[in-house]
Amino acid sequence: MDTKYIVALEIGSSKIKGLAAAVGELGDIRVIAIEEIRVSDCVRYGKIQNVQEVSAHVNDIIRKLENNPEIAPRKITDIFVSLGGRSLSTVMAQAQAKFPNAVEITAETIDRLKRDASFGLVTDKNNLGMLPHAFFVDNSEVKKIVGTVGTHIRAEFSTIVISPAICRNLELIKFDDHSLKLINVVRPIALTDLVLTASEKQLGCALVDCGAETTTITIYKDDALQSIVTLPIGSRNITRDLMAGLNMTEESAEMAKARSGSAITSDASSADIEVNNYISARAGEIVANILHQIELAGFRPQSLPAGIILTGGGARLRNFDRLIENQSKMPVRMAAIDSSLKFKGNNLDRNANIDILAITGYAADNYSVDCLTAAPEPLSEPTATLTENQTDYDNTQRPMNNRRQYIDDDSLLEDDNDDVDTDGSPAVHVRNSKRHSQKIQPDFDSYENGYDDDSELSEKNGSSLIDGIKRRLAKFWNDPRDTDDDDLDAPAD
Repeated sequence: MDTKYIVALEIGSSKIKGLAAAVGELGDIRVIAIEEIRVSDCVRYGKIQNVQEVSAHVNDIIRKLENNPEIAPRKITDIFVSLGGRSLSTVMAQAQAKFPNAVEITAETIDRLKRDASFGLVTDKNNLGMLPHAFFVDNSEVKKIVGTVGTHIRAEFSTIVISPAICRNLELIKFDDHSLKLINVVRPIALTDLVLTASEKQLGCALVDCGAETTTITIYKDDALQSIVTLPIGSRNITRDLMAGLNMTEESAEMAKARSGSAITSDASSADIEVNNYISARAGEIVANILHQIELAGFRPQSLPAGIILTGGGARLRNFDRLIENQSKMPVRMAAIDSSLKFKGNNLDRNANIDILAITGYAADNYSVDCLTAAPEPLSEPTATLTENQTDYDNTQRPMNNRRQYIDDDSLLEDDNDDVDTDGSPAVHVRNSKRHSQKIQPDFDSYENGYDDDSELSEKNGSSLIDGIKRRLAKFWNDPRDTDDDDLDAPAD
């Protein structure tokens, strides 16, 4: 198996990030390059607001990736892009089937139920995919549906939906290479595949992705997706509180939040108490909304024994994990990528790049697409084969002696092969079968005495200069007319 290349793109509210990686034969992923550009207002709540500005940033990232020595001179043809935003959520859809006799349920039966459920789905949002939620055979819930025998089947699916405007604006990105294609990957699904263990999905847990302007809660239970909901609130709300309350610029507020900010006021020093009052108040509001959404999904803390897993830039606020643990009474841990896993790279900060690595890992495991063009074969010097009558070639492999050559009067006088006294007589240009230009000095006595061969030329008994030229030209151009003296001297019709 040849090396496959993956190119991933993350368009967030605070930054746009691109990654290029090589996938080995054993599925290991070696990160080649990561490029990142900070953005401010061109993306809001996960939705592209300024298509022109985002297009410029994305093309800049693509150029930087293509200029990497390990990628050049290849070109990027496909990009896996994460899909998210405040409208991303799940809705339940179901379908059922009845049979006159008991039948064995197959994968084709499940596919038919999924199609029926999608047809009956009532929503104005785009359907990104349907994942199994629960199956019932003859009114009894079953975990492994394929192979079960029954007459009445009911299937429930968690349907992932998103606003059409988010997909539309993403498609409006103008690439310098117009043939480049985008492949959408649902961000929460890719993250859960990377950072959640099989036991956590089975027992029940909530993955909380805290971003700049959105917070996404993904709940798993019994190894099935239960719910996805996105809140329009994030760490940038804390920054804006500092800007408005303490008259700070955005840069100063971000610096204060990162340097001395804490979600728990009691851990702050007396010098930073005013800053942390704003931070802890907004952080408490974010945590309260997260816990409320878990309750609305029908789960209590005891229903999710695996607890809450935090990821995203907003979750890195100091003591944010302790705050949510104190209020939820649930176990909380920070999402992390084991260093022994398949991601490798020089100076690669795995935990700081979980978002883009999740897209890369999901694409490598579920798609066979190679995102780069094939490496061009090395150019070889053209080899010319000379025939017997060809001795010289130019760059286009055409005989150089195929070109017309002109000879001036001086070269005629200097030609050593010309043993005829020119005496200022005009030369006649002749091209032979090899297309070489030759100079022939007309001899007039040979025609006067009836000679036709050049070897019998002589200089005595010469005729007039004009008569000799007429006879010589008639022979050269193979005049179809009779070349007797009478015809040559006769006036033209």
